[in-house]
Amino acid sequence: MLQRALINHGEMIGKKYVFEQTLDSHAPIAPEYLAVLREVYAEPRREDDAWLTSPFDGALAALRLAGSILVLSRPPDSGRTITAYVLLGRLLDEGVITEVRPIPFGGSQHFPTRRLPHDHRCGYLLELPPDEDDFAIDASFGAGLRKISERLERRGSRLIVLTRPEQWRRLCQGAPEGAAPDLGTARPRDIAERWLLAQEPGFPVDAWLKHADIQRLLDGQSPTDVLNLVYLLLEQHRTAQQAIAAMDDALRQQQQAVPARTFEEQVADVVAAHSNWEDALYEWHEPEERSRTSFERNFLLTAAVLRGDPVGHVYAKAAELTATLDKTVFKVDGQQAPGVIAMTRAAKARRVDDGSLVFDRPHWDDAAIEYFWNDRPLARTTFLRWLAQAPVDTSASKEALETISKDDRRALAGRIGQFALRWAVRHRRQEPLEEIVKAWYVHGTDKELWPLAVELLDSAAIHAVSAPYIHSMLLGWAGRKEPSLQRAVVAVCTGEFGRRHTGKALRRLRHVADKGLPDVIDALRDAVCVLWSDPTVRSTLFSYVVEWCRSDTTRDTVGHRTFAALATSSPPRAEGLPLLLQAQGDEESADEDAFHPPVAGLVAGWRTLLRQATGAAGARELDTAVFLWLDTALQKQPLRPLIFETLREAVNVRGSEGPNLRETLRTCAEMWVQGPDRPYSEEKEDLKRDLSALLDNDLVAVRRLQSGTQQTPAPPEPGPVGPGEADAAAGVDAA
Repeated sequence: MLQRALINHGEMIGKKYVFEQTLDSHAPIAPEYLAVLREVYAEPRREDDAWLTSPFDGALAALRLAGSILVLSRPPDSGRTITAYVLLGRLLDEGVITEVRPIPFGGSQHFPTRRLPHDHRCGYLLELPPDEDDFAIDASFGAGLRKISERLERRGSRLIVLTRPEQWRRLCQGAPEGAAPDLGTARPRDIAERWLLAQEPGFPVDAWLKHADIQRLLDGQSPTDVLNLVYLLLEQHRTAQQAIAAMDDALRQQQQAVPARTFEEQVADVVAAHSNWEDALYEWHEPEERSRTSFERNFLLTAAVLRGDPVGHVYAKAAELTATLDKTVFKVDGQQAPGVIAMTRAAKARRVDDGSLVFDRPHWDDAAIEYFWNDRPLARTTFLRWLAQAPVDTSASKEALETISKDDRRALAGRIGQFALRWAVRHRRQEPLEEIVKAWYVHGTDKELWPLAVELLDSAAIHAVSAPYIHSMLLGWAGRKEPSLQRAVVAVCTGEFGRRHTGKALRRLRHVADKGLPDVIDALRDAVCVLWSDPTVRSTLFSYVVEWCRSDTTRDTVGHRTFAALATSSPPRAEGLPLLLQAQGDEESADEDAFHPPVAGLVAGWRTLLRQATGAAGARELDTAVFLWLDTALQKQPLRPLIFETLREAVNVRGSEGPNLRETLRTCAEMWVQGPDRPYSEEKEDLKRDLSALLDNDLVAVRRLQSGTQQTPAPPEPGPVGPGEADAAAGVDAA
């Protein structure tokens, strides 16, 4: 189905959100989704060989070879994603491959061959993350395609890479010859025809698309603009068909086809709607016979925003908007103001059986909002505040005995969110989205509106049309001391945006962490655990967490909470392993390329936990971490040396702090052996005794170093004492 939105991303297929957006980015693409794409896809053409071999067929032939790589170097809104999926879908139909799967680029600047899955006969889609101020894919990517091709060939797989022309010019050095062929562009008329017939098989394509006025609207348009026009054509055609169906049988039998004049009127309406009805709306707002009242203008604007709501609710909200914009109290509870019927007719609308208002002109409601925005620039800020509150406050309908259901409120919030998104992206102004995020955050993150705001931003952050601006906006929000904006950034970074653009997500989370707002720390803690599930970002993510633990400004807040999250979390299928020890304990991830958190970083995090053990929350997190890690040491013998080494070095601090950290760890270990809901066992007692003996040896070594009995001069500043130093000190004493 065609999905109409105020921003059309060029891939507006409703099933896309079922089969792709809502699924994990590592999961195979459903064949049903690929079948939908083939129905609406218009093959590209090249001017020089329009009547010879199709460039699409040439690309398909090249992909049939095992190990082949195709680079689609095309600008946004050019159909590169749908082209890739259709090519891979054709290979799937032919049996050349068994499944189609997107693969993430990861958070680093490189894409090593080991990042490729081990499956056989797969078609992979790799989208290169766009370059950013402090991030750019390494220039060796093009040369590395040869090695990737060799691995693909051994497994009978293929790869399509999505990039942009300016990015590919920087990366193409050393790439295989012909890796990025020119596939041409699809003709706007072909795109429109495929979509119209897929939507409505009996649509009179020739009559519409050959009309001179419609051809002018199609010439030179991008796929996004073409799909917007398709929506208008379908809506106008269906409205005319419904009008014919409403005629009585005798008249319908006499009328074999739509009269030419009626068709010309339909075309005229589409042309007017394509230009947002500006001339017609001007004539409505400024009629020659009399002046429009403020209430009439606001009723039309409110009906456009609240389309589908009961007319009584629209009437009350129009009065509220009039009072908000004009700063005067406008009473509508008596009979002084024009009533609902008068206002409905004034707005060129009509009431339907369910009590709502509809506009017969296509796109008239959206155009009314657009007209207000362009016509009243000084009222925009006030209007945005009212707009953001519209789905929050529905109390105005109570006096009218109208009921606004939960679904109605969600639908209203969705329309308002799309309007705000369109204006934010088009005008490069964040105020519309900012007002929505602030208003819906105050309403509560556990309520229904906040997830809608996050979903709106997340969807906009992964589509080519809106992504560039949304990415920069999120970066700006990450550095602002505004809890609602930072919570939105964290939520988006753990969504589809974080999975597709993990490197960008990590950098934005780092800016959020630097501010350390208390209201955001818990959300950031959860985000770290979510992103840790991607093995390709663990190295970068862990370095950020360690950096926060070592910083005096973030150590006691963000550093403590994020490291505690990684140290105390154990996924259901991890056999009790904490996240930080999964790579060491998981046999499937035990290859040499898997990330293993360095001991120095683990020590920095554990010291942060031990230092925060004085507070109630800190003590509970420390107990949970110690219990989990000692349980792991008991059950996973190969991990015991690493766990002991980490805990020993975490408390090996010279000065007055050392004894406090050491005793805190001993107390936790004693509670681990036997405590509330923790039965005693000899194995646990033996393990605790081994750890205590190591701590005692380290303590002796530290005291000898401090007393000067160690022959090696002590370092000038206090610091940790490693296990090697402790063993050396013990050896000197024994000698």
